[in-house]
Amino acid sequence: MKVSQHEIDTLTLNEENIQLAVNLIRVNGYVILEGVLPTEKVAELKKAFTEAMDWFIDKHGKEIYLNKTGFNEGTNHLGIFLPFAAPFNDSLVIEHPFALAIMDRILGKDYSVTLFSSNTSLPGGQKAQPVHPDYGARFGDLCTTHLPITDLVFNIPLVDVHEGNGPMEIWPGGTHLLPDNYYGPNGPNPEDLAPHMHSMKVHMPAGSILLRDVRMWHRGTPNRSNEIRPNLALIYSAMDRDNRVQIPIETYEQLSDRAKHLFRWQKIGYPAIEPTHE
Repeated sequence: MKVSQHEIDTLTLNEENIQLAVNLIRVNGYVILEGVLPTEKVAELKKAFTEAMDWFIDKHGKEIYLNKTGFNEGTNHLGIFLPFAAPFNDSLVIEHPFALAIMDRILGKDYSVTLFSSNTSLPGGQKAQPVHPDYGARFGDLCTTHLPITDLVFNIPLVDVHEGNGPMEIWPGGTHLLPDNYYGPNGPNPEDLAPHMHSMKVHMPAGSILLRDVRMWHRGTPNRSNEIRPNLALIYSAMDRDNRVQIPIETYEQLSDRAKHLFRWQKIGYPAIEPTHE
């Protein structure tokens, strides 16, 4: 969905667009707010991320990326935990008013950040990832009903995402609405069902905001270009208290009250990490 220039300038979504976005997430499992971050902010984030990725590949590439080990084997998709430091912890990343206005309606106002990371499709991938949700069943095989949305993934692409550079493929309109036990190991296999279902590639301009239910089926696709396709990736959770994010105390004290609340369960007083493989 597109928002007006006035909304971008004031960082305030109108009520109609908030409700539209909320309904799209509830019905389809996702919403995209196209190109809402300032161009100069996206350029700053992209430069810093490219430097972090170059450092990571130089230090760890042989063991992780070049040897295609683990879940990323053959896909050239790489998840990197980011340091909680500028520019990655900019207020337009961690507490964007558009995203918070939407999430407040879905998650309540007491949710927190439980992931501070990134997902990058690197050139040279030979196959797509398996079709998957990001979270499994909360109650194993016990719960046979659909549960409310409790976790939303927040992505910001740092380049224009198109068919040639590894866009995410999604299965919207129902895969986030299954009974809880369907997301467990004894539920239907997404790889078996997905070829018979409607999917779409997520194309969006740099600086967009993508919000999606963690349960919506999706996968990364191969990047056929010569440049990386990076996404910043955070998860906002109404229930979980995962505390993998290390935040120096002086950094935490400089955050807004809302940002402090969002990161209240994290490792406050710990040094910011180096870029680290998920």
